[in-house]
Amino acid sequence: MKNILRIIFLVFLIIISGCEKSFIKLIVLQDDNAIPMFGKTPSREFYVPVTISDSLKLIWENEAHGSFTNSSAVIYDSTIFISDLSGRIHCFDLQTGKQKGVLKTKGAIYSAPLIFRNKLVYVLCNNKEDYSELIYYDLYNANELFDIIIDGRVLNQMIIDGKDIIFFTENGIVKKYSLAGGEIWTQKLSSKIYCNPALSENKIVVGNDKGEILIFNSTNGDLLLRKKIGKAFYSGVTIYNSIAYIGDDTGILYAINIGDGKIIWQYNTGSRILMNPALDDQNIFIGNLKGELFSLKQIDGKLNWTANFGGLFNSTPLITNNRIIITDLYKSFLLIDKNNGELKKKFELDGRGKLTPILFDNKIIVGYDDGVIRAYEIIY
Repeated sequence: MKNILRIIFLVFLIIISGCEKSFIKLIVLQDDNAIPMFGKTPSREFYVPVTISDSLKLIWENEAHGSFTNSSAVIYDSTIFISDLSGRIHCFDLQTGKQKGVLKTKGAIYSAPLIFRNKLVYVLCNNKEDYSELIYYDLYNANELFDIIIDGRVLNQMIIDGKDIIFFTENGIVKKYSLAGGEIWTQKLSSKIYCNPALSENKIVVGNDKGEILIFNSTNGDLLLRKKIGKAFYSGVTIYNSIAYIGDDTGILYAINIGDGKIIWQYNTGSRILMNPALDDQNIFIGNLKGELFSLKQIDGKLNWTANFGGLFNSTPLITNNRIIITDLYKSFLLIDKNNGELKKKFELDGRGKLTPILFDNKIIVGYDDGVIRAYEIIY
């Protein structure tokens, strides 16, 4: 009898432990150093001006429910938010890795969530139908504010524009919504959009599947420029000093003036580019699906160095003063000397590296297949 009761009790514990409650309730303090979206800023910023050590200590590991896209986590007030392909938003404590809450939905989330202090905004894609749900969630009161049906699936990264939200759908619709859930403008295009857009100087820049660059006025949605420059764009746009950088499906990296759409320079890496370019104040860094990494001068596209690491790079690297931190689909992430491309340290993962690394409060956050997220502390 005791054995039967023990078995019943164990089964009960298993059932209870498997029942995640679907809510996130947080009191979030103002955080001026937050990473509230993919790339931190609307122009996409993957550079942290600090010098780091090559010595990293794994301090915690936790799991989401599904795998990741080539996205990133976001951070606000020492809380990490991460979306996954099972339709969940998880949040973890940056210091301990303890899960602080989860939102469970049916579908898939491809884009990193957006954080507006006490409001979380994300897009849920339907797995069977061609529509998405734009969802606003109140972290303080732990309740959903709005659920807006959008025609088409959002497969790329959204943009925060002040207190507004900009996103593109796969079927070529671009929309801007206010934080109060109101539609500000809509623009429809006759092309597919898979590229991650960027925003600078009130101009939204994106590439489409026809090899065109499109530039919009972010205030009213007017199409300012549409220009064919290359092959299909499945990567992302990064903007710096009025120049947009983007790689196409044949491996050509373009530097484009966002004022007139003129190509300033181009460089052929020789293989498909799926990542956003990453920049510091003088150079640009880009990887391709041959596992090659390139450092180029921003001013003219001249090669500083190139190195082949024998893997597959499709997630955007993180740049510091002295290192490039990049995940590899061959189950690792690398620390590379920014000045010469020399591999300084390789860290093995138990799955394919997916997320763009982020650095916050002396910790590097990476993610890999099967929804595992890790935090490494930098040891000096």
